[in-house]
Amino acid sequence: LSCGFPTYEVEDHVSRVVGGEEATPNSWPWQVSLQYQSFSSWYHTCGGTLVANNWVLTAAHCISSTKTYRVVLGRHSLSTSESGSLAVKVSKLVVHEKWNSNNVANGYDIALVKLASPVTLTSKIQTACLPPAGTILANNYPCYVTGW
Repeated sequence: LSCGFPTYEVEDHVSRVVGGEEATPNSWPWQVSLQYQSFSSWYHTCGGTLVANNWVLTAAHCISSTKTYRVVLGRHSLSTSESGSLAVKVSKLVVHEKWNSNNVANGYDIALVKLASPVTLTSKIQTACLPPAGTILANNYPCYVTGW
């Protein structure tokens, strides 16, 4: 598998998030679920992108210093257990130093989540590729938004 390419071909006609459509299971193998613990249960709070075998990129507004997190990888449905999926504890949260939740228009809504242990890459768990620093995408460059 090449990094940054979905496992299955993507139809070009999807152009919205609200009212979007369900993806083919495991077609975006870098998509993860960031979950927080409340009492003895885990709850999905945000999606994230596996960018290395032990790092996830997510939004800063998803992170709270008072919560315990885990990352679920290789999953299509969050309501059922699936073979090949796994949950990994988080060892570190790195929120952009300029993020200010009281001034979201200022930007910097980005964070990194370090996994407690590296994951083994499989057909259901892959890293996304990031463009080189400073890359500017051309107008109308095809981009996709995924999540639950």
